[in-house]
Amino acid sequence: MVGLILAACGSFATPLPPLDGTEPAPPISLPTPDGDMIALDGYPGQVVFVNFWGTYCPPCVAELPELQEVYDKLKNGGFVIIGLNAEEKPEKVKAFVTENGITFPIIISDDATVNAIFGLKHMPTTWFIDKNGILRGKIEGQMSKDMALKIAHKLLEE
Repeated sequence: MVGLILAACGSFATPLPPLDGTEPAPPISLPTPDGDMIALDGYPGQVVFVNFWGTYCPPCVAELPELQEVYDKLKNGGFVIIGLNAEEKPEKVKAFVTENGITFPIIISDDATVNAIFGLKHMPTTWFIDKNGILRGKIEGQMSKDMALKIAHKLLEE
């Protein structure tokens, strides 16, 4: 009976999103809050999560501490998270990330032009780029730390 209950609990696990994309990540470069430029193709051989977020988006703000935990755990193993802030000014973004202890790289599209390139419909949205620079998939909406770790490990193991 206990085995049946445990088996039933396992069936509610959230499946991984499809990670079968084949298109290269767009060759974009955007400024950090300090004005330095970061290019998505500047991380060859690494798995990159691009997380679209804004301080005005409660699910985005709620997700950031968990993404920070994932980044802290995997940053020395060929993995990076890039937070892509949409539609806010550098001063506001810099104050927010400093106040909240966010240390992964942050870039800003203050006029949101990059949103159309990624087909952004909802925030937060996180795109997954594999070690070869291919957009493998995305999650629209808040992503848990456990899901982020599962996706990262899957792409890192390839």
